[in-house]
Amino acid sequence: MFTRCFANMFVLLAMVLATFGTPVSVLAATPNGVDHLRGRWDGEIANLRGDNQSFTLLLNKFESDPNDPLTVIYGGCIAVGQNAYYTPISAQVLITGNEQFALTLFGTAATNSEAFVIKLVGTGSTSAAKVKDDLASGTWETADQQGNWSAIHHDRRNPKCPAVQVNNNLFFHPDVYAGVNINSDEERNEGTLLEGYTNIVSSGMKVEAPDGSFLTVPFYTDLFSPFVDFINEFRFLTNLPGLPQTSTNYRFTLLDAFGQPIPGSTTIDNWFGCTMGPPQNVSTSVDTAGLGVTWDPVTPAPGFDPGGSPQLGFYQIELSGYFGSNGIKTAAHLIPFADFGGFALGTPDGFDSGMALDQFADGVYAFEVIAFSEPAPGSGGVGLECQIRDQREQTLFEKAGTVYTILP
Repeated sequence: MFTRCFANMFVLLAMVLATFGTPVSVLAATPNGVDHLRGRWDGEIANLRGDNQSFTLLLNKFESDPNDPLTVIYGGCIAVGQNAYYTPISAQVLITGNEQFALTLFGTAATNSEAFVIKLVGTGSTSAAKVKDDLASGTWETADQQGNWSAIHHDRRNPKCPAVQVNNNLFFHPDVYAGVNINSDEERNEGTLLEGYTNIVSSGMKVEAPDGSFLTVPFYTDLFSPFVDFINEFRFLTNLPGLPQTSTNYRFTLLDAFGQPIPGSTTIDNWFGCTMGPPQNVSTSVDTAGLGVTWDPVTPAPGFDPGGSPQLGFYQIELSGYFGSNGIKTAAHLIPFADFGGFALGTPDGFDSGMALDQFADGVYAFEVIAFSEPAPGSGGVGLECQIRDQREQTLFEKAGTVYTILP
């Protein structure tokens, strides 16, 4: 498998929508066919970023939850604060009877200065005949704050949400790149990786390949994306056999709560090649601070020159799914004994993630050093171009208490 992760990965099983208890009844339209919750809701989020923020919620589509036919999934959009953009929402609603409902909603609060995912949980009531007495309230949560919110139903007209406005704050970063494993002089395994990061609430990522085929990419995370928690940021990743098609567009589009394309989210990337070799002559020694790892610098190539100006590409260490370091620019790195808190600057550079060696159970472990290239200046590509490793250079070591032995 080719991934920007460990061989034995930790996969976070992410659920964007919360699950409620056993419902009493399901959503039903009024006799004239108009959904009670549909339309515009105006509200206030208390003490968000130190101030009360108004918000507008537009609900325009609903379907039974495929995972639970007694609950309902809503789509639409939300705008939070002054000069805010409308962004997609995913909401799950339980009608508990007597015009009462429970709500869990994910959206992105986005302005010219920032964008962050916000979760609203609450209860409310509606009236078949009236709108202005339809009320809802509850609690809100972001990655670093929480508080209360309230809202009133403005009207039940079916609203239309504008296309999402992707920018530096409200981001979607898709990528197509190659993964190459060298197993012997005669054998190499090649693959295509399709990846995306975003803070736009979404249920998946659809990719149109240059040959016209389509693929939906699922959620994914690992130790190299410790901030991807599906509350603050979303990540999608899959891999396919064979190298990507060169110099042609891959089209990436985010999907809404119903698996439909989010207008305005489509972004393209091209792939141009994998031109550098893998790290070789990997050597490991035990010192007082950890395992010192060195290797021969990979010869610079288009998109790969970590020591150049500009610096392009980097090295990465993957250790049995428990430790990793990426963004390494020099041909050396320390795998530390001492606890570094799960994420920290590495030595002499790079970023360490996961567990320190002293936190490992006794046993035999393996690690590999990988090279990553980036698009060459002026190529028009984004993200990464290639990851390449020589599996014959894999290093094995044994931990027995405080004794570490490098194995042949």
